[in-house]
Amino acid sequence: MYITPAGLSAFEELRRPFDELAEALLKAADGREVIFLQNDGNYGDCLIRCGTLHFFEEIGLRYREFDMAKRTHKAAAFGVGVLDRLTHRHLFVYSGSGAWSDLCTVGLRNVHRQFAANRNIFILPTTFQHFGLPRDIPVFVRDRFESWKVVPHAKFCHDMAFYLALLAPERLLAGRVAPNRALGLAFRTDNEAREHGFAALSCNVDISASGTHSSDPLVFLRLIDQFSEIATDRLHIAIGALLLGKRVLMAEGSHFKMRAIFDSSIKGIFDNCHLVPDSEIYALAAAQKRL
Repeated sequence: MYITPAGLSAFEELRRPFDELAEALLKAADGREVIFLQNDGNYGDCLIRCGTLHFFEEIGLRYREFDMAKRTHKAAAFGVGVLDRLTHRHLFVYSGSGAWSDLCTVGLRNVHRQFAANRNIFILPTTFQHFGLPRDIPVFVRDRFESWKVVPHAKFCHDMAFYLALLAPERLLAGRVAPNRALGLAFRTDNEAREHGFAALSCNVDISASGTHSSDPLVFLRLIDQFSEIATDRLHIAIGALLLGKRVLMAEGSHFKMRAIFDSSIKGIFDNCHLVPDSEIYALAAAQKRL
């Protein structure tokens, strides 16, 4: 799965940033219990969460999870933060996401709210168009380009969903069957959809929109696994398809993250993924329509 080595083997290129993240997180926690704040999102956030929890398990991190989609959990996390100002018994770790952007500010708002209660915050690999927190907050970016311009003091690690590529295949998705469809077109239909027309195609299925961060990631992967090939502008549909060994055609979305993460975490590691122009997607869609 990890192919095309360049200097380091591709497996090492994928693994090393997670080792650096583990070292930084364990140092920041310093034996304290972690309060894991899960971002509110779609099936893509579910895959991020899956990779994150496997990562926590491997490094032996003690944590309690709070779901930021639930008002009661937001209030509870804020309350723990206020009570912990003097004792410093917890580290508040916010999940990685793309929700610090012009079009989606969920992560930005959640972290700024929690920061008002407690400064002991650690942010997992994220893409940033906005930040606005002090430099002493430990933060990781999931791309080496635009996000570093916004948070130049951050460290880099791959999106947490890529951690699943380090698992043995049978741990990722057992009982796989042969795909029953050749090509899957899976383009955004939400407020981040580009005006390229892909979302309106009759054969388009926005798989990510059919689940949430708390959904079963195996269901998400099985939805992807029914296709031999995937064309998408959804980052985590692309990552999920890569994990399953599919050929993936990525189209740029309305957010810089598609190209930035392709260049940071896919190119030179996975040779079954290509960032392609819209014209190639249109040609595939036309061929699909004729079938």
